[in-house]
Amino acid sequence: MGCPYPAPRWEKAVKRIIRLVGPDAKILDLGSGMDRRAPNVINLEIEATPHVDILADGHCLPFKNQVFDAVITEAVLEHVREPIQVAAEIHRTLKDGGYVCAGVPFLQAFHASPHDYQRYTVPGFDYLFRAFTKIEGGDCAGPTASLHWIFREYVGLAFSFGNLLAAKLISLIVGWLTFPLVWLDYLLMRNKHSHILASAVYFVGQKPTLPKIDCGKNRSAAQVQSNNK
Repeated sequence: MGCPYPAPRWEKAVKRIIRLVGPDAKILDLGSGMDRRAPNVINLEIEATPHVDILADGHCLPFKNQVFDAVITEAVLEHVREPIQVAAEIHRTLKDGGYVCAGVPFLQAFHASPHDYQRYTVPGFDYLFRAFTKIEGGDCAGPTASLHWIFREYVGLAFSFGNLLAAKLISLIVGWLTFPLVWLDYLLMRNKHSHILASAVYFVGQKPTLPKIDCGKNRSAAQVQSNNK
């Protein structure tokens, strides 16, 4: 168990989208973990836990096209081999006008669950979700969280003498003893450049609604043009 780093911007954004789509909306939490965010949220994971509804891989979601009003994925995309493919699956299963809320690490230590493949900057994460219209985004866990995570892991590594279990235990103890320092992020994240040392970043976007073409009107217009010649 690690330290629960605060990410108020992320939590507020997710709650805002859940309220926006309403209680009758279909919402997917891709990589939900142990909790359920709302009664109408479908929890998807790769392993069974008490609140998981569907076991599946995010690279190939077991849903038809345009099923969900919103998809939420928190601290998942760093663990998948092909994040571009997972982002494409999110896009495919969202309805036109549906919302994506995604959060990932930027400056965090390696943490396999069961694997750990990549990190994202703010512009890098925006680019991953370039098929969506961005609503908001940026850093959601600040520079102090980055420093704290790396410091506690450093101390654990330095004094474990090669024992991974000891390293994790020391890291956990040091983390909890020094955790109050993390609240400095409430001040540091007011700095517009805080994203350059962010512990985590997020993206909230909307799937564009494609314009509908009325073929009947097009034919009528073409006939009018033809008749006027």
